[in-house]
This record gives sequence, structure tokens and C-alpha cells, in this order.
Amino acid sequence: MDLLADIGQEDQLTSAREENRVLLAKVKELTVRVHELNATNAALLAEVEMYRAEFASTKSSSGIGSYVGEESKEALVDDGADDFVTAGNGIYASDPAVTLPKMHGISNPLCCSLHPNDTLMATGGADGNLILCQWGVALAPGDESSKKAVDDSIKVACGAPVICSAFAQVTKGRGSPLPLVAAGCMDGSVSIIHCGLDLEDSANRVLYSFKHEKYVKTICWSPSEQLVASASADGTIKLHRVGNVPNMFDGSDGDEFSSELIQSFHFDGPVEAMCFVDEGNSLCCYVRETSYLTYFDLKEEYKQSKYSLNGKPAIGDRFDDHVSFSVLSLQPCPTGKYVAAATDAARNIIMEAKTDRIVRNLYGHNNDGFSNPKIAWSSSGQYIYGNSQNENCVCVWDVASASMVKRLEGDAFVRDIYSSRTTDTVATVSFDKTAKVWLNEM
Repeated sequence: MDLLADIGQEDQLTSAREENRVLLAKVKELTVRVHELNATNAALLAEVEMYRAEFASTKSSSGIGSYVGEESKEALVDDGADDFVTAGNGIYASDPAVTLPKMHGISNPLCCSLHPNDTLMATGGADGNLILCQWGVALAPGDESSKKAVDDSIKVACGAPVICSAFAQVTKGRGSPLPLVAAGCMDGSVSIIHCGLDLEDSANRVLYSFKHEKYVKTICWSPSEQLVASASADGTIKLHRVGNVPNMFDGSDGDEFSSELIQSFHFDGPVEAMCFVDEGNSLCCYVRETSYLTYFDLKEEYKQSKYSLNGKPAIGDRFDDHVSFSVLSLQPCPTGKYVAAATDAARNIIMEAKTDRIVRNLYGHNNDGFSNPKIAWSSSGQYIYGNSQNENCVCVWDVASASMVKRLEGDAFVRDIYSSRTTDTVATVSFDKTAKVWLNEM
């Protein structure tokens, strides 16, 4: 036995381990530095936008228009809002209480949403199915509870990869929401699906479907009327009114389901993001290659108005037609007074709805033109959740301070985020083929 050779190998192994430890520490240090530099870069880009807008306003005051430079400057600065003076209370979803593996088998999940009472989760996948799952089953003791929740889920075939989903909301005059969930697909189809909370196979099926020319970008339901809006890469928004919903649980179909296209909107570019605001009285959307949010007033014959993303009023009918980003996700706060916009430039924007007033800019994450940014509000309206490109986490910002307060670490890129409007419950789906439900850490 060559003892000296053995000792030499041990020394080499110890040395290699020490070098590895030092290198890992250096990687962590550089990762933090990269995050800092990305945040600084994003802030500088925002300043460039500010100076560009000030220059444009100076030009307008010299003959192009009557716009005042100081007003532009005030509009661009994060001027604060009375609703966001006090820092958050520290209560938000941060505990990964439930992990549901392989919801769509070998396929990745692409979207998620929660029923208004939070008991039912819908996930859409690359396998062309919408999965309805009672995720609370996974909270039961035992190692098999998560598997049971997945096994007991109901699969509804939609015919193409499901990109977005949304449950019908509780509307005025109704004590409970319509038992419906909408699914938007890669082939441009939208399916309206009956969803029973007890997950009976016979009660969960497609009631109605219609099609866009290109894939569906987003779907949302009105909180005040039985309206569902779908937006597509073909540059259209379709607004449907839902009527009768058959009773699937009394042994008969009852009244036939009815759905009527009441309005469509047509744009020159893809409709990237959309949401209802103003208690459902207005529909807000963003169209790629534009520098503003477009609103349609549903109570005034769909009267159209535009508000600049540059944080300043329009000069007559003209806008500063340059922004260095696209808005890819829009979500209203729980009160509907503010809108959160996730951009592909590592910048999330909080705006007062139906105004050009930028309330907060949120930085510290990574997103570029190849990313798929998502955003959501906490039920209190004090925190914002968002994903980050090439990072396996959900970022949490305190809106009042505009600072990132936590990163909810996962095992893969987070594809979609949905936050309950009434409780501290957040659903996410990731490219490790799992769905997670995050609860407030008690």
C-alpha cells in the first residue's frame, strides 16, 4: 500500500474542496453585485425617459403645444399617493405551503388562477389541458397528500396549449360567482368551462368556445357584470356577455348556456395585457409598440381614452411616442384605483387608473425583451408580487417604500402568478412542472 500516495490524494481533495468553497462564495458575491447593477441600470433608463419627456415638453412650449415643462417633471417623478404613505404590515403570502408535482404530467404548466373562494385552482398546460384541483387536500398530514390532490384533479381537454385562464368573479347582486372558468389557448381558441367545486366529471365540461385569429394573450372577467374579455396577438379584444348557466348537479341540463359577443376592438398590434378597472366599468389594455394605456368606458358606449406611460399628459392628441419597454401584464389593485404594469425592461410601474400619474416604479429584478413578466397584488394592496427572468423566485415589493422586501425562492423559473383578492393566498406555476400555493407564514 502506497501511504504517501493516499495522503497526497487526500490533500488534493481537501484543497479542491476549499477552492470550491471560495469560488462559491465569490459567485454569491458577484450575483448580488449583478442584481445591484441591474437595478442601477433600470433606474438610469427611467431617468433617460424623464429627460427625454422634459425635452419634448420644452419643444412643445416653444410652439408645438402649450404643455408646461414643470408639469411634465412632476408627472414623471414618483409623487407618492396617500394610499401608499404607510409601509406594509408585513403580512403577505411567503410560505410555500403546498407543492403539487407534475400537474400536467411531462408537460410544463403555463398559467394558473384561483376561484374567488380560493378553494379551487386552475392550471393550464402545454399538454392542451386545463386542470381543476382542490389544492387544500394537499394540506392534510402525510407524504401522499400532494399526490392525492393531483390524482383527484379534473382534466378538461382544450385542444391546444392553454396560455391563460380566469375564473368568473363575484358580480353585483350575486352572492356567489358563476361556476365558470375561461381558458385561452395557443391556437386562438377560448373555452368557457363549467367548474363544479366538488369536481364531478359530469359537471366539468366546455360549454362554449370561440376563436381569435392568433393565440390568446390574456383573459379577464368583469367584477360587476357577467362579462368576459379575451385579448389576442391578432390585435383584437372580444367582449362576451354570459347568460344562462345550466345546473349540472340536479340531473338535468336546465336552461341552455348562452354567450353573446357584444363588442370587439381592433388594433394595429398585439394586445399584450388587459384588465377591468373602475369596478368593472372600464376596460384597460396595452397594445405593443404604443406608449400609452388605452381605456374603454363600458358605461359611455365604449368611449376611448389614452394615458401616457411616460407619466405626463398628452399634448393635444399627441403622445411622446417612445418608451423603452412593453407592458406584458396588467393587474388592478383590490380597490381598482391603481394598476400595476409589468414590463420587459426590469421595471414594474404602479399607475393611478385612468390617469397618467405614475405612483411608484419598482426595480431589483431581471426582465428583458425575451422575458415573460407577470405581476400580482397582495389582498391588502400593500405588496406586489412579480417574477424575474432566469431566477427561480417570486419577488415581493413593499409599494409604499418601492423596495423589494423578499425573494420567495423556488426550483425553476416562475411562469405565472395569481394572488387572491380576499386572502393571503398566492398560486404559482413553474418550469419544474409544479404548481405551488403560498400562504401567510404564521
